[in-house]
Amino acid sequence: MRPPLEADAALATLLGRAARAPSPFYRRRLVGAGLRDAAEIAPETLTRLPLTRREELVRDQLAQLPHGTRRFADAGLPVRAGATGSGETLLVLTWSAADLARERAAGARVLARLGVAAGMRVANTLPGALATPGALLLGDVIEELGALDVPLGVIENETAARQAWELVDRVQPAVMILEPMPAARLFAVAPAAARPWWQGIIWLQRSAAPVQSPALPDGAGFQGWQRTWLAVPEATSFVASSCALSRFHVDEGVVAEIVDDATGEALPPERGGTLALTPLGVDTPVMRYASGVRARAISAPCACGTGGLVLELPS
Repeated sequence: MRPPLEADAALATLLGRAARAPSPFYRRRLVGAGLRDAAEIAPETLTRLPLTRREELVRDQLAQLPHGTRRFADAGLPVRAGATGSGETLLVLTWSAADLARERAAGARVLARLGVAAGMRVANTLPGALATPGALLLGDVIEELGALDVPLGVIENETAARQAWELVDRVQPAVMILEPMPAARLFAVAPAAARPWWQGIIWLQRSAAPVQSPALPDGAGFQGWQRTWLAVPEATSFVASSCALSRFHVDEGVVAEIVDDATGEALPPERGGTLALTPLGVDTPVMRYASGVRARAISAPCACGTGGLVLELPS
């Protein structure tokens, strides 16, 4: 599946920068694919590169601490760090100021598609209010949209859940951004009340496993919509957002492919495979990242009217 045409210019810039700047990790991959000169690189050559796997990133980082060799030679200095995994699988993630600005812009696009608008009150139960480990505070994106961020804290026990409801009922957020496990604890102690101001829930999926949202008790007073925001920490916090038809629309700042996980071969639309991601406009590239997320591309436009590459993820 070829990357969408609207991403061609940004993708060509990314690939050319890997040849000129260079990113040693990806320079080696370009040479291995027979692309020795920046003039030879075009957007369609992306599919000639092998998939990037998490274990390769970990090995590269351990061989050249602390960042590995993925960063472009002309990249801005890292200004924020995070990590995924632990022990031997720990992968340190770093962002330059330009990377964080890119993430904020992507987050504003994704959350706007999910229904967040200026003036809204938006609550969340994310640990540390982080979009993905270390990248951005969700408040950075909420501020970008002109909405009000309402962190509820980590819902670790019944006491924390009851305190969260006290804040929710006082502030009356229109949207809540939740993950399944903390949400189950939150809903278990929901005080029975009518909450007409509660318009929607955004579920955050940060792994290959589909979101299995807990049942909402009748007493919670929720009658609104539910959507899902897909994040893949190693690539970007803002990959895609679901619509009312439960289809996912990929953010314009990401090239997404459906590939054969074993060979890296791009698969035609309607055929299921592994979601491979290439974020655009970054200082520390990850190209054709094998996310582990299973998906299939839909060739026909989505009936919801939202543009962009359309995916279906198994439920």
